[in-house]
Amino acid sequence: MFEIIYMGIQEYILIFLVSTFAGTYALMFGGGSFLTLPTLFLLGVDPKIAVASNQLGAIGQMLTGSWIFIKNKKINPEVIKWVAPSFLIGTLIGANVLIQIDAALIKKLVAGAIIIFATLMLFRDPEKIPIKKIATEKKFVGLLLTVLLGIYAMVITASTGTIFIFILTYLFGLSFKRSIENRQTINIIGVSLAVLFLWIKGYVDVLVAIPIFLGRGFGAYLSANLVLKTKGHVLRIVFGIAVILLAINVLIFQT
Repeated sequence: MFEIIYMGIQEYILIFLVSTFAGTYALMFGGGSFLTLPTLFLLGVDPKIAVASNQLGAIGQMLTGSWIFIKNKKINPEVIKWVAPSFLIGTLIGANVLIQIDAALIKKLVAGAIIIFATLMLFRDPEKIPIKKIATEKKFVGLLLTVLLGIYAMVITASTGTIFIFILTYLFGLSFKRSIENRQTINIIGVSLAVLFLWIKGYVDVLVAIPIFLGRGFGAYLSANLVLKTKGHVLRIVFGIAVILLAINVLIFQT
């Protein structure tokens, strides 16, 4: 059981502002934890608490995104039916792994993942992934990868959404936009139960999660108008450079 560490109002405002920007970007491309996790690390939040609280906070973005896409009838029930259970299995396994893993290792894994995926985002436009007819065996591989992604989501977190977009596009045949729309609902189903488990175990700091929840929810709402009007390659370049610098800071100075 971890003791809640109370921060100043300035720190909570900072978390909210960072989470708002993260939610704005993450709704479209994933990768919101690229900014929220390094920020929590820099503020001295225990890595396990940071990951668990960040996942609770991210539900704000997921709820907002799901509401927008369900309202506009963009959800594919068939995809949800097949993918959500496998992701749920992975997140529950991942929640148990998070409790057992060394906290210092979490920070190194997060930093490494951020550098790798942020670099890939600089050079690969997910909107231009070729869509091909998806074979049954690819869908089976996709389900297995989704289980692994669920584990990854609860331990490392960073870029879960981005990886999900590639899995849904390459292995389930969804378009880039359909992947974005459906992964929000899939995430809610898997992450909510895993976060509830971590909350019961005492690994969630509600005071940290609340500004993330509000910020990422507000950011997701803004992105419906803001991100869609901004050129994707500009966002990726600016975002990629910023998070690589943050990751290097965490890797060198915060471990």
